[in-house]
Amino acid sequence: MRITHRQLEAFVQFMETGTVTSAADRMFVTQPAMSKMLAGLETDLDLTLFHREKRRLIPTDEAQLMYNEIRRLFASLADIERFAEDLRTFRTGELRITTAPMIGLTLIADAVAEFSKSNPEIDVLMDMSSNVGPDVLASNVDIGFSATQFQHPALTIEPLIHVNSVCIVSQNHRLAGRSHVGPKDLEGEEFISFARDTRMRHITDGVFQQYRVSRKMRIEVFASAEANALVSRGLGVAIIEPLGVRQKFWPNVVAIPFEPVIEFTFSAFRPRDRLASPLANRFLNILRRQIRELHDGVNDLPHWMEVRLPGDTREKPDQGPLQMRAEP
Repeated sequence: MRITHRQLEAFVQFMETGTVTSAADRMFVTQPAMSKMLAGLETDLDLTLFHREKRRLIPTDEAQLMYNEIRRLFASLADIERFAEDLRTFRTGELRITTAPMIGLTLIADAVAEFSKSNPEIDVLMDMSSNVGPDVLASNVDIGFSATQFQHPALTIEPLIHVNSVCIVSQNHRLAGRSHVGPKDLEGEEFISFARDTRMRHITDGVFQQYRVSRKMRIEVFASAEANALVSRGLGVAIIEPLGVRQKFWPNVVAIPFEPVIEFTFSAFRPRDRLASPLANRFLNILRRQIRELHDGVNDLPHWMEVRLPGDTREKPDQGPLQMRAEP
């Protein structure tokens, strides 16, 4: 027969009280039941734990050594129980996030700040990536965020927010005071483009080709952060998603709504074959609320920034904005 937790507990109670009667009282059992558990433990361990003198049990040296070991094991079990309780109540754990740069520096950073304040014992590992979808598939992360169009049967993809692209110019540019701009307004402009193999580049070029507008195209960037940095120095114009401009990382950059609309969709990526992390769920709830507050104007929503939540209908369905899910 294998030893039981109950037998070990009975042994500890006896060693700490010194009598079978007192140990039985602590465990709310009869004296014969306590004696039976102690005798059974000796048999199962095949070890002499007690000398029996005049109906009294005298612990052997082996019993004292066994007591010390059992107390150590019980302390470890208590630690495991406390750790499990901490996990249940979010007092310990680790949240692993991978995110595209611009949403990571804006919406995700805002959510991480709030999450960390309300969960001070949780470790947050946040990584910037240009390949969020593949990284979520290949890495041991809980959740990823990107505008990349990446479909895979092993991923669950949840759209979080749709935003319209803007044209960015320096504050001294001739178009800085305009309420909106279109392709013809950018005829002959020094235009900062996204890399040639990106979906955003293909869509943007298609718009200008449709309107037969030519641009000066000497500079290519990977992300909208780089485009903002160059435009802030007076070097050309660009069409990007508006998150970084809203955050005012570059105060001398002016954002102007661009028509026809090019729409970005930022989404959450999660592994389909793993149970949803409770910490990731809690973080995602914070992010969803912050996005809704942005949409509702509770958080600063500039007049030039158009935001649509998943499920919302577009204000001008007849003009059908171009869908954009490329990496910003």
